[in-house]
Amino acid sequence: MRRALNVSFGTLLSMVPVLLVIGVVVLLVFFFGQRFRLFGRDITLAPTSLANLEPGEPRDVSIYTLLPKDGIRSIDDPRFVSAAEATDMADHEFVIGVSIDGDTRAYSINVLSRHEIVNDVVGGVPIAITYCPLCFTGIVYDRRVAGETLEFGVSGKLVMNDLVMYDRQSNSLWQQILGEGIDGRYKGTRLTLVPATQTTWAQWRAIHPDTLVLDKNGGYSSDSYAGYYSGGDQGVLGGFRSDDRLPAKAFVLGLLVGDEPKAYPFQELVGQPVVHDTVGGRDLVIVYDDRSGTAVAFDRRVEGQLLTFEPAGLVEGDLLIRDEETGSVWSGLSGTAQEGPLAGTRLKQLPAFYSFWFAWSDFYVNSALYEPGAG
Repeated sequence: MRRALNVSFGTLLSMVPVLLVIGVVVLLVFFFGQRFRLFGRDITLAPTSLANLEPGEPRDVSIYTLLPKDGIRSIDDPRFVSAAEATDMADHEFVIGVSIDGDTRAYSINVLSRHEIVNDVVGGVPIAITYCPLCFTGIVYDRRVAGETLEFGVSGKLVMNDLVMYDRQSNSLWQQILGEGIDGRYKGTRLTLVPATQTTWAQWRAIHPDTLVLDKNGGYSSDSYAGYYSGGDQGVLGGFRSDDRLPAKAFVLGLLVGDEPKAYPFQELVGQPVVHDTVGGRDLVIVYDDRSGTAVAFDRRVEGQLLTFEPAGLVEGDLLIRDEETGSVWSGLSGTAQEGPLAGTRLKQLPAFYSFWFAWSDFYVNSALYEPGAG
C-alpha cells in the first residue's frame, strides 16, 4: 500500500513540469488570443448609445477579457492629506481635481494609472473618479442611479481599448468613456458626468490652496504608463476605426453637451488661451493654459447675460481672463470672478475630459472636431 502511494506521488511529481508547461501555454494562448482579437464576445449596444454608427441603430462591439474581475483593485476607502502634508507630490505630477460645495480634492494620475477607479464622496455627492490609461481618459461620474448608490470596480475587460467597469450592486458592465451601461440590469443607462479638471499638482494647488489630496503614503512616484503615452501603440488591441482627421494619439479635450460630442485638439488650443464656441445649443468658452497643459470648459452665460472673454495675463500661476461686457477679471482655470462688477460670481464648469483621438473617435464616431475660426 505504502509502495503504491509512493509510486502515485512520484508519478504526480514527474507530471508537474508538464502541467506547468500546459498552464503557461494556456495562458499565452489566452493572452495573445485577446491581444489579436481572437476570443472577443460580441455584445450589442443600446439603441440610445452615442457610440452607434447611426442614431437608433444598435452597434455590435466585441468585449475582451484580459484580467480577472478586480485584478486591478479599485480604491474604495480613500484617505486624504492636506496640500501641506503631501510632501510626496511633485509639482509636475498630474492630478484630476474635483470641487463640490467647498469640498475640494485631487487624485494623482500616478495612483489612478494603477487602480483606475476611486469610489469617494465629495461635498456629499458619491462619485467615481475613473481613469483608463490606455485611452488617457480621466472621467468623474455621479454614482447615484435610479435611487441607488453604486460602487464600481474594474471588470478586467476592454471594449475598443477602453476600461469596462462593473458595479458591485447589480454586476452590470459599464463603458468608461461613454458612462453607459452596456450589459446587465443597467444596459442603456447613462451615468451623470461631474465637472473635473485635469492639471498639474502645482497648478491645482495654486488655485485651490485648501485642497485635500489622495494620500500616496510615500509611494506612486511615477506613472507606470508614461512610456506608452508617447509611444505608437493604440491601446493593447490596436485601432478599430480610421479617422485620419488627427493623428491617432493626438490629445483632445472631449466635450459632450446633451447628445452632441465635440473634440478640441490640443494642437489647436496651443496659442489660443481662450476659445468661444457653441455645442448642443450652449454657448461656452474653453480656457487653455499651455504651461500646465490644462483645458477647462465653462458656460458663457451668467444670470442670462452672454459674456465674451479675452486673455488678461498671468497672476501667481493663474491664467486670467476679462469679459468685455462688464470688465470683470476672472480666474481662467477656476472660473471665479476676482474683481469688477461680477466679483465673487462663478462660471458654471462643463464636464469635459482628455482623451487620445483614436479612443474618442472609436466611440464618438459622429463627433464634431473643432477648427480654428469655425466657432
